[in-house]
Amino acid sequence: MIGRRGDPGDRLCVAVDLEGYSRRSDAGQERAQEALAGLLDAAWRAARTEALRQPNGDGEVALLGPAAEPGAVVAMLQALGAGLEALNRSTPRERLRLRAAAHRGPGRPARNGFAGSGVVRTCRLLGSRALRAELVRRPGTDLAVALSDPLFTELSGVLPVQDFRRVLVLEPAKVFSGHAWLHTGGPLPALLDAAGSAGVRPEEPDVPDMRIEIADGGQAGSVVQARELHGGLTIGLPDRRGDR
Repeated sequence: MIGRRGDPGDRLCVAVDLEGYSRRSDAGQERAQEALAGLLDAAWRAARTEALRQPNGDGEVALLGPAAEPGAVVAMLQALGAGLEALNRSTPRERLRLRAAAHRGPGRPARNGFAGSGVVRTCRLLGSRALRAELVRRPGTDLAVALSDPLFTELSGVLPVQDFRRVLVLEPAKVFSGHAWLHTGGPLPALLDAAGSAGVRPEEPDVPDMRIEIADGGQAGSVVQARELHGGLTIGLPDRRGDR
């Protein structure tokens, strides 16, 4: 079993959004909502985990129970992807394409939905240009997934790292930055057991002679525009032992 990490008030959060919803006709939006609700209901049943769900028309945000393990997030996203694939095969003219993001951080029910920086971070990843670009880059992919850096670390060793790539998400308009792991397409992989050979990290790419790191939460226009930098900045020779 994968142990939970972080503050006891942290909750796993999953957010899902339908791509291109506003381009559909009024009737098409209703059909898309009906189909999406069915997909999400089935995915949560398959994950067999408690979740508080906040629907918002073309998507939803969900908070898992305090005792939920991160494997439940993977199970839900696997079921969502499988259901989406089957649905799109049966109704190709009504094809749905989804983005999903997940994170563990502060989150709790509030008067008009959910509150907490963990929920905000999940939604920032969901709406990020980096995740939206995955659907553009991969026209044959119907589900683009982003896992936050902390959540991916929790799943280290049981989720094959070679099926993901790490990116820095920068959203200046939202005053947000942070690293995320984007699934590179195809069915979301199953969790490995502790001895799973597929969990071995691939060889690291060539490391440049110089690197620049912006800490999560930092913002930068460019290195030249140093006056626009807020947050941590490291410039120097890389650690040849790796930075994971």
